[in-house]
Amino acid sequence: MDVFEALASALSWSTVGWVCLGTLYGLIFGIIPGLTAMLAVIILIPVTYSMAPVTGISMLVGVYIGSISGGLVAAILLGMPGTPSSITTALDGFALTRQGQAGRALGIGITSNLVGCLIGWFFLVLGAPLIANFAVNFGPVEYVSVVIFGLTVVISLSGDSLPKGALMAAFGLMLSTIGIDPINGMARNTLGLSFLEGGISFVPALIGLFVVAQVFNELKNMNAAHIIPQTSVSRVVMTWREMRESAGNFLRSALIGVFIGILPGVGASLSTFVSYDQAKKASKNPETFGKGNIQGIVASETTNNAGIGGALIPLLSLGIPGDAITAALLGGLQIHGIEPGPLLASEHPELISGVFIYFLIATVCMYLTMILIGARVFPIVLRVRKSFLMPLVLVFSLIGCYNISYSITDVWVSFLFGIMGFFLSRHGYPLVPLVITIVLGSMFEKQLRTALLLTKGSLLPFVTTPVSMLFLILSAFSVYYALRQRSGQRGVHTP
Repeated sequence: MDVFEALASALSWSTVGWVCLGTLYGLIFGIIPGLTAMLAVIILIPVTYSMAPVTGISMLVGVYIGSISGGLVAAILLGMPGTPSSITTALDGFALTRQGQAGRALGIGITSNLVGCLIGWFFLVLGAPLIANFAVNFGPVEYVSVVIFGLTVVISLSGDSLPKGALMAAFGLMLSTIGIDPINGMARNTLGLSFLEGGISFVPALIGLFVVAQVFNELKNMNAAHIIPQTSVSRVVMTWREMRESAGNFLRSALIGVFIGILPGVGASLSTFVSYDQAKKASKNPETFGKGNIQGIVASETTNNAGIGGALIPLLSLGIPGDAITAALLGGLQIHGIEPGPLLASEHPELISGVFIYFLIATVCMYLTMILIGARVFPIVLRVRKSFLMPLVLVFSLIGCYNISYSITDVWVSFLFGIMGFFLSRHGYPLVPLVITIVLGSMFEKQLRTALLLTKGSLLPFVTTPVSMLFLILSAFSVYYALRQRSGQRGVHTP
């Protein structure tokens, strides 16, 4: 059967309704800082048990798309990433909002979501088996090189002071060593505190640094009634000129999102950092990034949505989850008695076809909802008084933080990182390098030590394995180009 005939045969209007409801539900979770996409999916898994497998799984995919896409709203309007994958969106999106261009920023982000989803869907439908078979052959050596490449973005995202950025990166690497040793299972750097044995959880740290710290920052100046002055959100669309200028960025960022999304366990945060970094390197005006350059929003939002299709590729073709959210989706399949893997397409073709078509429907639903309803609803967020909005955001964020593992310790970790982030940002220390190394540090250590055990301490495989060598070359080029850009900017600003 032709693939498009299979897609048409899988269409059911009742399922379309459930998928759209799931997408709206996901958007709400994405918009509220602290409520993650994984939490949104996990909560609805039991609800799908009474549904047909195609309906249940497709609705969860709609939740996935909606929650990842919704993260841009708080990032742009409040400077608080609704999801971890929207961290870099806040850098330029909130800057545009402060300049009175909230509608423009939202339109660019929403369109980038659409483009990223469509390109991710294209690779999901046509390239799943081929791409997944390539990516799952990655071993520890290849993963180390990929993470090294990811860590090079610290140079570009260190703000005006590279030494301060490097210090924050080193601090993040140090924090990532707290907890159980990934190789020998022994507790380390816990200071004798049992709650640190599980390590520093990424999401509580993220909520603290980018939500709690922002709340503290806004509340210290209560003279202003609102976070930003009166601004219009009437034009929540991206112009054709902006789309033409962003064509290369769309494609590059989507390809990065798909590829990194495929790699099991890496996650969307790395892809957004890499895409943002590459967009900055490709720009003729890299000094404008972080100050309202639309290409920063395009890179971040295109790649995190393209990564959805990428993460589904190994799940559907090989039964390997690409991230924590697809791991939850794997559980959703299993409660219906379905085991994903190489035989899934032949044993359950209707499920594969259904996921393909409802992925596309959820994408369209997400776009139309944010375009048609967002222009009326989003301004309400901007006009809510700071004295009411900030405590509300703080409460929702901490509730979401607690719900991750139902631990009050995570709430205290968020508060601690919030206080720390508030003082660090006030003294000019960039927070993004700290987040990057907290995210990648534990993965880097585990893969590096595993690789050295397998190679008996030899570093030779890192430069003789083709894929590893490729990423090391890209890392060296990335460092060189970033340093060259920074030196060029200093030259421009020198009197």
